[in-house]
Amino acid sequence: MSLKIQIRLGVFIMLGLLLSLGSYVIFTIHQLELETPGVQQANALAAQQAVWLFLIISTLLGIILMVRLPRLVVRPLTRLTADVERVAAPGPVTRVAVTRNNEVGSVAAAVNRVLRQAEDERRATLAELITQRNRTDSLVRGLDEGLLLIDQHGVIVLANPVACLLLGQPARELLDQPAAAVASQNEMLCEWLRALDAPAAGPPAPNAPEAGRPAGPVFKVRPHGENLHYQLTVSEVTELSEELKKAVPAGHVFCLRDVSAFKNLDQVKSEFLATISHELKTPLASINLSLMLMQDERLDAARRQEIAGGIRSETQRLLGMVGQLIEVSRLDAGKEIRLNLAPVPLPEVVRYATDIVRAQLTDKNLRLAVLLAEPLPRALADVEKTTWVLINLLANAIRYSPHGAALTIRAVPWGEMVQLSVEDEGPGIAKEHHQRIFQRFGGVVGPAGQARGSSGLGLSISREFITAQGGQLWVESQPGAGSCFTFTLPAAG
Repeated sequence: MSLKIQIRLGVFIMLGLLLSLGSYVIFTIHQLELETPGVQQANALAAQQAVWLFLIISTLLGIILMVRLPRLVVRPLTRLTADVERVAAPGPVTRVAVTRNNEVGSVAAAVNRVLRQAEDERRATLAELITQRNRTDSLVRGLDEGLLLIDQHGVIVLANPVACLLLGQPARELLDQPAAAVASQNEMLCEWLRALDAPAAGPPAPNAPEAGRPAGPVFKVRPHGENLHYQLTVSEVTELSEELKKAVPAGHVFCLRDVSAFKNLDQVKSEFLATISHELKTPLASINLSLMLMQDERLDAARRQEIAGGIRSETQRLLGMVGQLIEVSRLDAGKEIRLNLAPVPLPEVVRYATDIVRAQLTDKNLRLAVLLAEPLPRALADVEKTTWVLINLLANAIRYSPHGAALTIRAVPWGEMVQLSVEDEGPGIAKEHHQRIFQRFGGVVGPAGQARGSSGLGLSISREFITAQGGQLWVESQPGAGSCFTFTLPAAG
């Protein structure tokens, strides 16, 4: 029964009793007026007793209703309040008990619906937060940069795998530990913390790629036996204070960026400059010496012609080196390689290239074998750049071949392509360096991986030329077994 009906029923009973009492009194007075005096006195006494009885019963019922009616209204509300407080408090209770099908029960059901919706939203929000946390955790773990977070109390709260690798300690020994205590036993972390006390660097240039993040110290580490360089950048973390209404320090982020590639590039460029300087110095010194000899009037004409030929050879060597540098600058500038494609007879290319290097072959007493398939289709290529590539491959083979060794040039059809290769009996190249030698400034390396005196540009430019013509250039070599450089070109239709 609903509270509304209970209240209405109680009021209706009270009104009924009052109306009954009033009606009885009126009826009794009317009867007394009609009766004789003797009877009136007896009936009046009975009526008085009846009125008192009605008054007592009405008073008792009123007192009962006054006591019960507030309880009927307040008790379900009190129980509902207690249930809501239990749900709001920490614990397993998540629903309000619905005991009766009345107004309070409707309120409890509505509260349960609100709680169910709030629970669903909480679960959705929690799932989203877990997803975001997992994404952030995966992102932090997948970074190739070291990341270390220290809060405002100096406690390490985050360390990704790269940072743990650089520090040489697992994450369980770093997290939730005071940074100062860890640094007392870890020299690397001690160096990082010193960056906090270092004076702030001046403002970076406006066009700097990372404006606002001054470059920090560079640390050299050997986690896997190889030299790696990491640059430290320290950034302050702030949070908004509700009390102070402003940002306050909340810790520091130590970010270590892998700059090994840039360091290696600097080293390669330094080695390249040293090699180029040596390569330029040798022919220039030879030319200078030849010119001094030509000034000697005692030399006969034949000797002068021989010296002039040497000067011409060294000059061609210098022009070839300068040409390589020009081609590199063109490629670095993003300019396309200009090609003049036409059907090219490869035997003529081979003959021209071998004539160019004939003197070098004679100087080292090398035996050259030219094996051309019959018939050999023409190649759809740029004759100038193809000849340049073949001369470069022959020059490399001559440079690294011992005296009296054999060189072989092969040309065969290869499906819809034509394949040309240069084989030598040099020291060979380790497999791990097969890709490096085709990189800019990579240079040709010996069996032990050391550079062997080349500028490191010829093979890079050669691959660019062959790739631009629709072919491929690769090497097959093993230490001590010589090398075979092969390139393909489309066959002319």
